[in-house]
Amino acid sequence: METKRDIRARILEKRTHMTQEEWEFKSDLILKRLMEHPFFVEAREICCYMDYRREVGTRRIIEKAWELNKKTAVPKVCGDDMEFYYVQRFDELEKGYSGICEPVTKKKAKGDSVLVLLPGSAFDRNRNRIGYGKGFYDKYLIKHQQYRTLALAFEFQVVDSIPTDSYDIRPDGIITAETYYV
Repeated sequence: METKRDIRARILEKRTHMTQEEWEFKSDLILKRLMEHPFFVEAREICCYMDYRREVGTRRIIEKAWELNKKTAVPKVCGDDMEFYYVQRFDELEKGYSGICEPVTKKKAKGDSVLVLLPGSAFDRNRNRIGYGKGFYDKYLIKHQQYRTLALAFEFQVVDSIPTDSYDIRPDGIITAETYYV
């Protein structure tokens, strides 16, 4: 079996070769599927990553959450950990960890009807996830096990099987432009 590092490199290489048009089209299809998902519909708060290096686009998701009056938070890396902070406008963000947009606001998210949208480099059909190697989401979610989670991915990011470790947290589901994995 390939190592996590090998799978991550292979999938990230594929992601870099997506055209802008393909990226936008598939991100929009994923957005439409997400808007219909009961987890999104029922959530009062959305914790959403800021897309980076051709991850599934999230700006339109955040805008839709605002339109629906859902509290919306994005992550900020603090040393070896990550926390989510509420944002109400994109001008409340600035480049932070690895050049990813992070909130400048200091109001930490802590709700009771929360959906966390996860990025990742690769997934398998059993909902196992390979992130980017630092474990930020795994550490965050171990502290917030009551939150519902959905990963957003392009179909080519879903492989047959990936190696897992005991500390890896699986999302409740994965949404691609083509299907749901639950």
